[in-house]
Amino acid sequence: MSHPITVGTATAQPGTIQYGRWDILDHPTGHTEFLPVIVAQGKADGPCLWLTAGIHGPEQAGPSVIYRLITQDLVERLRGTVVAIPALNPAGLRTMQREPYHAQTDPNRLWPDGKPEKPLDPDKEPPSSLERAYRRLFEAVAASAGYVIDYHNASTGSISFAFRDRALYRADQDAEQNKAEAEALSVTQEQMLRAYGHTIITEFPAAKYIEEKLHRSTTAAALFVGHIPSFTVELGTGHMPDPAIVAASAAGTRNVMRWAGMLDGELEPITGIKVVEPGFRVRRRSTPRVHEACVVLHLVQPGDLLKAGDVVAEVRDVWGRPLGDGLVRSECEGFVIGRSRGIYYYPGDAVLWMAIRDEDPIVAPYPEAYYRDDGA
Repeated sequence: MSHPITVGTATAQPGTIQYGRWDILDHPTGHTEFLPVIVAQGKADGPCLWLTAGIHGPEQAGPSVIYRLITQDLVERLRGTVVAIPALNPAGLRTMQREPYHAQTDPNRLWPDGKPEKPLDPDKEPPSSLERAYRRLFEAVAASAGYVIDYHNASTGSISFAFRDRALYRADQDAEQNKAEAEALSVTQEQMLRAYGHTIITEFPAAKYIEEKLHRSTTAAALFVGHIPSFTVELGTGHMPDPAIVAASAAGTRNVMRWAGMLDGELEPITGIKVVEPGFRVRRRSTPRVHEACVVLHLVQPGDLLKAGDVVAEVRDVWGRPLGDGLVRSECEGFVIGRSRGIYYYPGDAVLWMAIRDEDPIVAPYPEAYYRDDGA
């Protein structure tokens, strides 16, 4: 028998797809914002996989993957349960804005961070209604999820890839046990990513990761706070989803289900997209950067392998005349994730979004002051 799972108004029923809503917040204009909930459950028992998308309004390929993926045919072959929320930020999706109009901050930086909750400071802004709502939703994720995938879009024309988070652990107490648990979680996460079958790119090193508040993203909260194997998918162009990327992501997600024992059969081949395997672990970086105002004419494509010194673009003035030697060269070994938008650049602007050789540890302690600063 499959386990009973209820999310909002949707309750799992073996062999069916159930639809419901999860009330997220009340607007002062008298209406309630809700998240659409899809609960698909097979007739046989198995793990629970949560799929989330649409937390950034312009990124609309992720919902497309969920709509393509969850079918009655899938349910007939499914062991366990899929819980899907294709619209984590309805207000942003309606306006095609990264931030919702009622909470002017990145919504993918509002999930629990694992620190003890502190009394509200009357001189600081309290958590927004959206942050409080995600805190409640996280409790539902933690209560049922065995695995989590969150779908995003990187940039126009970029390759489809998946982010691998570094496994962070608390080193100021029970360090050895915490490190061992983080290492085990990291191994499972990598297996899950390998099953997905797209290009894998590691996130920033620990200090930069915390500085950017990426530890408060959807999947980082699941990974670090919930200890749930999770990863973030980046699907290339968002405003107009690429059908080939959507199909490849749906295939990769089914492969994760096969790896997890939720579906039978061999892994599907990932076709229609470029999968890059440079032979070494990589992390992201915006590089190289121009040193003066200029026009940039790119000479490389997403997915191209690069060595340090390779020419990646021409630089010209607004009349089209070369500046200096007229060339921009790669500073690093790696490959192109995507090109920066447009051709007009200010000093310091990055020409490319690259995946460069990663030499930082994949399992690392939280920065020394992370917990101490909060008095925990």
